[in-house]
Amino acid sequence: GVEFNWSKNVWNLPCSPKVKLFVWKLFKGALPVGERLIERHIDADPNCKRCGVSESIIHLLFHCRFAQQVWRLAPLVPEVDVRGIIDLESSWTMLCSAQCLPPTGIVSGSLVPWVLWSLWKARNKFVFEGHSASPEHTLSSAIGLAREWSNNQDKPASTADRLRLIHNPPSDAPNSVVVRTDAAWDIQTEKAGLGWAIFTAEGIQQHREVSSFVHSPLLAEGMAMRKAVSSCSALEIRTVRFESDSVQLIKALNSGKAVLELYGVISDILSLVANFENVSFAWIPRERNSLADNLAKMALSVT
Repeated sequence: GVEFNWSKNVWNLPCSPKVKLFVWKLFKGALPVGERLIERHIDADPNCKRCGVSESIIHLLFHCRFAQQVWRLAPLVPEVDVRGIIDLESSWTMLCSAQCLPPTGIVSGSLVPWVLWSLWKARNKFVFEGHSASPEHTLSSAIGLAREWSNNQDKPASTADRLRLIHNPPSDAPNSVVVRTDAAWDIQTEKAGLGWAIFTAEGIQQHREVSSFVHSPLLAEGMAMRKAVSSCSALEIRTVRFESDSVQLIKALNSGKAVLELYGVISDILSLVANFENVSFAWIPRERNSLADNLAKMALSVT
């Protein structure tokens, strides 16, 4: 099938960082619904508290009677027939392309993630506090949150603008920043030197750090990238192209599928980039990464 585009479908959604992270967890099957808890051998009731059917993520957000009432009320054109949704990845583009009718005052394409978020919040209130909100209240909460977020943006980018930003590497844009990362790893000591260089219009910022208890060179590469993303986040740099000569790392970041040893690091990176306006991850050949490589080796040599 077609490779799922994590940048377009999750990280560049026109909604808040917490909702982007929620959508990411949704696609990763990481929401603690009844079925997932049982799979993790946690002693819990696997059934939906509203209707008694086995509580899967798809059931909770689409097939449950309560969810269906919310979707029926949603001012979307065409109306979303959620009964047919079984595989979220293949239905996602259709869901997000539904137009939002006036007078909601919401950018089209952005209501669906907020509806999902409100359904999840309503479920948790019902399960943990016994508070049962009506479908109308759940939908109006989603619309209110979406509108509030939209109004707080300086200039909400149109869908076309967002797509253009995703497909044009930030290095082509003004005020864009390129960051290159690398790692050096010592098999004897299990220490890693992490190096990252931030290339801005003002010049180059060079960073290096050493880390202990690093069990593989791939993990070291991931840790260097996490440091670089964290630095950019702290510096409030919002449009970045991150580059590394690790094919495996870049592949994991762009596909959203991490090998086991990288899982925690990739999760951290992706939750950090939810706060960025535009971000991309690209592979570069080793010879173009000599500065970050030297920084990583220097960090390791001074320990």
